[in-house]
Amino acid sequence: MTETDGAWTAVRGQPAATAALRTALRRDEVAHAWLLVGPSGLGQQQLARALAAALNCPEAPASDRGCGVCSTCERIARGVHPVVTDLEPEGANHVVAHVREEWIPTATRSLTEGRRQVLRVVAADRMNEAAQNAFLKVLEEPPPTVVWLLDVQEESALLDTIQSRCRRLDLVPWGPHELLEQAAALGIPDEQRATLARASLGLPQRLADLSDPDVAAARTRHLGVLDRLTTEGPGAVVPLAKELTTWAKGRAAAVRERNADELARLEEDFGVDERGRGWPPGMKKRVTERHQRLERREQRRALDLVLDDLASYLRDVLAIGSGAPADQLVNLDAEVAARRDAQRLPPPAAVQGLAAIEACRAALDRNGVPELQLERLLLKLALPIFASRAA
Repeated sequence: MTETDGAWTAVRGQPAATAALRTALRRDEVAHAWLLVGPSGLGQQQLARALAAALNCPEAPASDRGCGVCSTCERIARGVHPVVTDLEPEGANHVVAHVREEWIPTATRSLTEGRRQVLRVVAADRMNEAAQNAFLKVLEEPPPTVVWLLDVQEESALLDTIQSRCRRLDLVPWGPHELLEQAAALGIPDEQRATLARASLGLPQRLADLSDPDVAAARTRHLGVLDRLTTEGPGAVVPLAKELTTWAKGRAAAVRERNADELARLEEDFGVDERGRGWPPGMKKRVTERHQRLERREQRRALDLVLDDLASYLRDVLAIGSGAPADQLVNLDAEVAARRDAQRLPPPAAVQGLAAIEACRAALDRNGVPELQLERLLLKLALPIFASRAA
């Protein structure tokens, strides 16, 4: 950070959203609730922390920013100050118990430090109906010391009554310049930066994922799914679905390791003996359930990477089939393969494949069995190919 802009220097690629928040701060017109509309990982966390610093810095040089160097700003930047909280879903959805037992007590507690809390609801569009109705009550009578930030990808998933009580900010995908700078910062080799930056679809979190050699290698395999279905025939569907699911499960290995370390530390802290005695009532169950949710979330993140790869490749196939120039493709490193597959998969079938991918995401959101949902998706992708070959 610099003393010029404080925490705002950490917000990249969002000039309009940054300007709107800073203008509201200068005019003392900060709304009690904001909708941050856009894909995850575009700077929502950084915006929340910059706003919290501006609202709470004891040495703020201006009304629209914190100093960036005091203890308050430094702790907010690290996410360890009580005035800024990220409320994340512990499973597939935010449920009413989270709202009543965590969100509302957090919003209504007396501040021991700072002047105003910034409470960021991560994936707010994943509140179920009961959770939304419970949240609406605190939104209708907001505590004066609280600013809510609701991250949403699909605002239509929220009740109209919630949307109407929020000010909207649209977050946009990063541009090529920001992505290339980020690729360099992530240590992506020079010869891969342009390719992976383009394949990131403007999403810095996806670029960070692709900087992992395991994810980058898996992407290459995912882009070859149509070819495998073509060359190996219908028998490839089941083993390929298992292969993709196994890779996704493997991505949760690091989370399992962290969970195991935490469990061991807690057992030592509580003096748990070799027979498992010593846990406070209900504690082990709560910890174990939280660990399982974290592992499932990481596995789901990996499945989304698979689906993103497949979707971007199908869009390339569709673009080629529709006569688009090469500079319109996402996966330039797979152009030759995409041109081959455009001959195998006519545009209407590619459109149906994209719809099948979104249907797979929706099924996973409903806790569908991953391997079964991937089998269904692959079969829908494969049927037009098999039909054209038979003809």
